[in-house]
Amino acid sequence: MKEILLLVAVLLAAVLAVLLKKLGILSKTTRGPGGALPYHARNYFFTKAENSFFQVLRQAVGSRYVIFAKVRLSDVLDIDRGVERYQSHRNRIQSKHVDFVLCEPQDFRICAALELDDASHERDDRVSRDHFLKTAFEAAGLPLIRVPVRRGYQPRELAGMILSAVGEKPFSR
Repeated sequence: MKEILLLVAVLLAAVLAVLLKKLGILSKTTRGPGGALPYHARNYFFTKAENSFFQVLRQAVGSRYVIFAKVRLSDVLDIDRGVERYQSHRNRIQSKHVDFVLCEPQDFRICAALELDDASHERDDRVSRDHFLKTAFEAAGLPLIRVPVRRGYQPRELAGMILSAVGEKPFSR
């Protein structure tokens, strides 16, 4: 009798496991109480346009700056403590990022940010976002350099844009 009950229990467990798997509740990739995680690795960190720009940016700044990519605004801009509507201001920068940030190599002081503007920046929501970025960076006293997406870039021209924005002497490579 015990063997029959054990066999029935095993069969019920197997049927239940099949049902749960078909419903997506049980899978090989189950991770904790939330179930399967829907993540996969991206093939590339940069889009083709971002990579093209980054390679020229590296040439343009040489060793003068350390370049960081896809940096969250909350890592670049801070909010004064005690300001009215602190959390509201924080929320406005929390999920946004800039394409590139230039920092001093010795102490990583933030010197400027660069935004690569493709056709998406003509959409109403992006125009509003870009205006917010412009005013936020102005308030923080940091240059925000907007660069239109092009087929190609010239290191010397890009270096000139950066020099103009940060107001420094030419870079040594």
